[in-house]
Amino acid sequence: MPLNKDKRPLYIRIKEYLENEINSGNYKEGDKLPSENKLSDLLDVSRASLREALRVLEEEGKIIKHQGIGTFVNNPSPKFKKGIEKLNSVTETIEKGGYKASTKHLSIKELNISESFKEKIFEESGEKAEKILRVERVRTADEEPVVYCLDHLLLKYLDKDYSKEYFDNSLFEVLKNYYNINVKKAVTNIVAISSDNYISKMLDINNNESLLLLEQYHYDDKNRMILFSQNYFRSDQFQFKVIRKR
Repeated sequence: MPLNKDKRPLYIRIKEYLENEINSGNYKEGDKLPSENKLSDLLDVSRASLREALRVLEEEGKIIKHQGIGTFVNNPSPKFKKGIEKLNSVTETIEKGGYKASTKHLSIKELNISESFKEKIFEESGEKAEKILRVERVRTADEEPVVYCLDHLLLKYLDKDYSKEYFDNSLFEVLKNYYNINVKKAVTNIVAISSDNYISKMLDINNNESLLLLEQYHYDDKNRMILFSQNYFRSDQFQFKVIRKR
């Protein structure tokens, strides 16, 4: 084994080997590692050195041990940990985290509103409209897909032609700069779901991975419901928190 050709302490070599196996995808997040007996035989190392390597990996949060069950590859800490008391666009959220926000996929369609969708939008907002502009996007952080966005704009408030190039960046900025609409507040529902085949493909993740869905009704400074958004955040990348007091 290449491990035996390295002159550094054996546990460090074992640790780096296992890290490489995790980073290369041979052991994925949530996977159970082989038993200590199997790993020590596979790597031709002592169990004492292996245990020390596993101890360090556990301290670094890269693996997690469950007593009587086994050792598992841990989920990494999310890139974005934020409170949602302040209403920020997805672009702002990504950029405030220190990453470059961009759009990987963009589709715009003018649609008649179905009866079921009318009920979903209008039950909360009280608005009435027949047509929407549906904007479908995949937002990226440093080129990595992190949010799948479906935004539904009420066409009756868009008083000029729309162009695809408008929607590469913040939707709030588009509404402000091109349509003189200032989004001021949102009513938000947070739902934990699993990704389906289509969203998994859009976000380049495995099927049935955990997502945080934020369904939001956005209102402008005239208290008009302008936008209904469905943003699917990767739960391995985002963690939301709310400050609660009594």
